[in-house]
Amino acid sequence: MMNRVLKNAALIGVLFVVLAGVKAGFARTGGGDSLGELERFIEVRHLLSELYVTDVDQEAAAEAAIEGMIDSLNDPYTNYLSPDDLKQFTESVDGSFVGIGAEVDLFKDRLRIVAPLEDSPAWNSGVQPGDIVLKIEDEDTLGMTLQDAIKRLKGVKGTDVTITVRHRSGEEADITITRDRIQVRSVRGVRRVEEQRFDYMLDPVNKIGYVRLTQFGKRTDAELREALLELKGLGMRGLILDVRFNGGGLLNQAQSIGDMLLPAGQTIVSTRGRKVAESVLKSEDRPLIPEAMPIVLLANENSASASEILAGALKDNQRALIVGTRTFGKGSVQQLRPLGRDRGAIKLTTAYYYIPSGEKIHKVDGAERWGVDPSDGAYVPMTPEAIREMLTLRRDEPTTRPYDDAEVTPDFLRETIKDPQLAAALEAVIGKLGGGAWPEVGRRDVDLLVKAKQRQDLERRLELLDETRQEIEERLAELDAGGAAPATAPATQPADGE
Repeated sequence: MMNRVLKNAALIGVLFVVLAGVKAGFARTGGGDSLGELERFIEVRHLLSELYVTDVDQEAAAEAAIEGMIDSLNDPYTNYLSPDDLKQFTESVDGSFVGIGAEVDLFKDRLRIVAPLEDSPAWNSGVQPGDIVLKIEDEDTLGMTLQDAIKRLKGVKGTDVTITVRHRSGEEADITITRDRIQVRSVRGVRRVEEQRFDYMLDPVNKIGYVRLTQFGKRTDAELREALLELKGLGMRGLILDVRFNGGGLLNQAQSIGDMLLPAGQTIVSTRGRKVAESVLKSEDRPLIPEAMPIVLLANENSASASEILAGALKDNQRALIVGTRTFGKGSVQQLRPLGRDRGAIKLTTAYYYIPSGEKIHKVDGAERWGVDPSDGAYVPMTPEAIREMLTLRRDEPTTRPYDDAEVTPDFLRETIKDPQLAAALEAVIGKLGGGAWPEVGRRDVDLLVKAKQRQDLERRLELLDETRQEIEERLAELDAGGAAPATAPATQPADGE
C-alpha cells in the first residue's frame, strides 16, 4: 500500500513539474485557461487511481481521455492511432493490405462507405457508395471509432466478415465479404482487352478517350501518363476523365495530374489554417494534353478529397467541363504527429483546402455550399437505384462485354450501359468538337436541384419506414389473434430491490 501511495505521489509530483514547465507555453499561445483544465484532468486521474473500487487500467484510461478530447472536436478526420492502428494506417497508405477494400468515413456516428475500391472484395460483394454500415459481425457501429471499425473490417486473408448496411434507398441488407489482399490499379479504361490491360478509347469514330481514376495512389500519375500517351498515339481528339466514386488519396498525385492537364503557372489548390501559413500549389510543367483539346471531368457525390481538388482546379481554370453532381465535401488537411516511441500518433486536421476561386471544399455543419459543383448546364443526377444498376453492369462487364462490336453513342451509354452521366459527357465532347462551344447536356441551378434530390432520397426512406411499420402492425395483429399475452403484462414480477 505504501509503495503504491509513493508511486502515485511521485507521478503526481512529476505531472505538476510538467505543469510548471508548460505554463509559459500556454501563456505564449493564448491558452492560459487550458492550464486549469489540465490540472483538473490530473486531479481526476489521481482520485480514480486512489479511490475507485477496483484497480484502474491506466493505459486504457489514458487512451480513453485522448479519444474523448478528439471526439469533442466533432471531426471524423482527426483520430488517435494506437501503435497497432498506426501500423495498419501505414499499410493502407502504401496501398497494400488485407481487408474488404473500401474508402470509409464516419457519418452521424455511423460508419459510411464513401466508395468501394473497384475489383475489391467489397465491390464484388455488392457494397455500394453511400452505404451506412449498421453492424459489423452483429456488433452495432453506433459510436464506434473509425479506427476501431477499420480494424474489425481488416483481418486474415480468406476469412469472412458480415456487415449489415443501409443503402441510400433506405433498404437494409446483410453482406458477407471474404477478405483479401488489396492491390488496386487506380487507372482504368472502357473495357479489359487483355489481362491487366485496358482499352481507353471510348468512341473510336470521334477519337474520344476515357480514363477512370479509382483513387489517387502512389502510381496513379504514372499509370495515367501511360494511358494518355497511348491515347495520343491513337489520335485522341477529346478526353473524358472520370473520378466518380473516387474517395481521394495523395495530394501530390492531384498536383502531378494537374500538371499534365494545365498550363504552367495555374493555381491547383491552396491551404489555409489557424496555425498553418497559407500555401498555394501551382502547375509547373508543360501540359501533356494540348490546351485546345476538350476535356470533360465526371464527378459525383462520392468524389472526395483529391478528386475534388482536381475537379476544382480544372473547373476554375476553365480547362474542363464538370459533368455530374456536387462532390462529397472532404477538403481538410491532415498531419500525422507521432506521440513518442511506441505511443502511437495523432492524425489531426490542420487546415482546409480551397479551390482556385477561393471556395472551401470541406462540408461543415450548417453549410449551404461545399465541394465542387458541376458546370452550369451540366448537372446530371442519378437516383440510388440507377447508380446500383449502372455499377452492377460495370462489375459484369468482363463477362458480358457490352462494348464488343457496339457503336458507342450517347444513346448506347444511356440505354445499354445505364450511365446517363457518361452519356452526357460524350455528348458534350462531341458537341464541343463540332461547334466550338460546350453544349448544355444537363440542368442548371445546382443548389435547388441538390436540395430536390436530397428531398427525393428522404421521401423514399420515409416510404420504406411506412412499409416496415405496416409489416410490424400486421405481425402484432397476428400475435393478438393467436392469444398472445398483452405487451403491458410482465411474465414475472421483479424481486424487491431489483
